[in-house]
Amino acid sequence: MEISDFKELFTYNHAVRQNYMDTFKQKLSWEDVIKNRETGWLSLKDTLLHIIWVEDSWINYSIHGLEDPNRPFPYSNYDSWNTIYDYNLSSTLKINKYLSSLRPKDLWKPVSRLNKDGIRRTTIVRDVLIHVMTEELHHRGEIIAILWQLNFQPPDMGWLSVMKKTDPIWVL
Repeated sequence: MEISDFKELFTYNHAVRQNYMDTFKQKLSWEDVIKNRETGWLSLKDTLLHIIWVEDSWINYSIHGLEDPNRPFPYSNYDSWNTIYDYNLSSTLKINKYLSSLRPKDLWKPVSRLNKDGIRRTTIVRDVLIHVMTEELHHRGEIIAILWQLNFQPPDMGWLSVMKKTDPIWVL
């Protein structure tokens, strides 16, 4: 993958995430968003926060050789849409800044991280970026399953429409 591919994929993930958050804020009650759904991260809110935190933790901390001060993540500190929006914005701004300065040789830089099991593991930046992107897609699938249980049509997340990759442009 080229650096431009990573930038485009993160642009896509950020746009879809923002669209989901905006739709939830407009169409779901806060009670629906925080209700325990018995999924991996229990609620829509905590699943969204987990997606944001994984990206933030790996890219804004681990890639830079820093330990994440938000481990374990303080989910209960996020008790409104404003706190979630603020966290998402601050995280994505730092990530976009990092991606704008990324050079091809940086993709091969080692990244070390202490896991929950107490073992420090090492990988490379390229694989961290792929991991973070696929992690978001995995958890977005959980969100979609919750929405279907609520009889709620998930917002569009198609690559072609979100990234305007057709001519004429698809308008939904």
